[in-house]
Amino acid sequence: MMRLLGAVAAVVLAVMTGPAFAQSIQLDRSAVQDTGNTSNGDVMSDVFDDPAGAEQPQPIATKPAGGDILLQQQSGMRTDIPNSVPPVGDMELKPYGSQIFTNSTLVDRSVGVNPDYAIAQGDRIAVRMWGARTFDGVLVVDIQGNIFLPEIGPIKVEGITNSRLAQRVRASVAQVYTDNVKVYTNLLGTQPLGVFVTGSVPYPGRYPGAKDDSVLYYLARAGGIDPQSGSYRDIRIVRNGRTITSIDLYDFLTKGVMPDIRFSDNDVIVVGNQFPTVAVSGKVKNAYLFEFLPAEIGEVSFIMNLAQPEPAASHVLIQGIRDGKGFNTYVPLSEVANYSLADGDAWIIDADREAETIVVKVDGNDLGPSTFAVPRSTRLGAVAQLIEVDPALADIDSIYIRRESVALRQRQAIDRALYELQRSVLTGSSVTGTEAQMRVQEASLVERFVQQVRAVEPEGRVVLSGSDWKNMILENGDEVVIPKKSDVVVVSGEVKLPQTVVWQKSMSISDYVQAAGGVSNRGDAGRVLVMRSDGSVHEGTESIRKGDHIMVLPSPNNKTFAVFKDFVEIIYRVALSTAVVLNVD
Repeated sequence: MMRLLGAVAAVVLAVMTGPAFAQSIQLDRSAVQDTGNTSNGDVMSDVFDDPAGAEQPQPIATKPAGGDILLQQQSGMRTDIPNSVPPVGDMELKPYGSQIFTNSTLVDRSVGVNPDYAIAQGDRIAVRMWGARTFDGVLVVDIQGNIFLPEIGPIKVEGITNSRLAQRVRASVAQVYTDNVKVYTNLLGTQPLGVFVTGSVPYPGRYPGAKDDSVLYYLARAGGIDPQSGSYRDIRIVRNGRTITSIDLYDFLTKGVMPDIRFSDNDVIVVGNQFPTVAVSGKVKNAYLFEFLPAEIGEVSFIMNLAQPEPAASHVLIQGIRDGKGFNTYVPLSEVANYSLADGDAWIIDADREAETIVVKVDGNDLGPSTFAVPRSTRLGAVAQLIEVDPALADIDSIYIRRESVALRQRQAIDRALYELQRSVLTGSSVTGTEAQMRVQEASLVERFVQQVRAVEPEGRVVLSGSDWKNMILENGDEVVIPKKSDVVVVSGEVKLPQTVVWQKSMSISDYVQAAGGVSNRGDAGRVLVMRSDGSVHEGTESIRKGDHIMVLPSPNNKTFAVFKDFVEIIYRVALSTAVVLNVD
């Protein structure tokens, strides 16, 4: 128990002294530049009512089987080969073109027969005749390209399209039987053939297919192209020892160009070795490992066009080897044409150009625009001149800022505190059974508490009350909040009936708590936090104002540990802007 108390005390101290907590409670005076003539006592209404009071910025608007696969195909059926493209490490850039084989079923062959398919030797054709002459059988296209129909003779069908097959057979039959004979034909299936896939592929072997199947189909069956050694730009189709065509898949990816190939049995698809590569990443739409041919060593624009830098990209970090030595340079994107590509280069595209303007949002101005684009280093007083508010409704004296960087530091402070608390409780050893049981209870309580706290998202308030806020330099993404005037006081936390009470000057904190039914049996009347409309917080030491939010903190009871008293209070201070009440039972 003492170990837990010590850990929590250290966490509490760390959070109390951390910059996130300090900035969420009160604006750091060092961040505000004093002009010498403006005092902290100026009322904010003077700036909103005085157009000359500040500068005026203008708003801008399963593994496949290798080897020889049985070529078994029937009508309308095929032999499927399981897909298995070897994965590339999550942290590695994939080769450009690998997206083709990410889902190899997308390059699978068609189950049916294309109407434009040209009949070839070995194809099986069902022929049926009825009427004056009947026949029902399956004929195979012979090596001469004919089918033989009894009493009709050979019919030349090789080379004609599937859509014209019935017409050709009917015409031949009509020469013998001129009347009362009907003919029906159906191409049952094409002759399966075997195509070898070898070279830089994961699973070389002989794979079944058809003459008109795409080269992508056969490559997919072999697992695609080896990501470490295979080339997407050197793919050759070899027939009888002679290369009949070469394929560069970059042409397919960029221009849609793919050679029209009709495969023959025992053709070989050879994937060559990978050409020199350059890895392009960062602010690009296509982060890949790109191959370049020897003739393209100076074609930097070719690689950049494939990578497609984002509009915000401005510079390139080039890392590689030149003349056997390490090479690093950082140049504007417009100057990359002065450099040549080298094997193993890493080109990292960066957005290293600051915008001349920042975007500031306003919450609470009902009469004008809610978003402004202003020059960098603009001060809050200048933006105030652009904000149109209704003085009868807007509480301009309670203006504050929501800032993303502050919210991030608040979140980090909370996470560090929770980590230390969990480590202290969950890693402690127990000597006796009683102590072990207590540890279990502590751990359960801590885990429930941690879950609730992590659900709180800090707002990142920068409190301006009491500071020379007009000279505060704004950051991109800042949101200036102008609260609405209010005549009520919100009472929540550990009270019997959380509610909103009309403000009365004569009422004290105790009076407001009593108006909410009094302190619950879990609350502590001596532990109260008051958050004002401007984001500042006090512990009930000041009088209550209109718009204040009174929160009664919990008191440890027999189900909780007293060590949480100060810890819960600090977490409340960091996360009060969300008005979240945590249950620490």
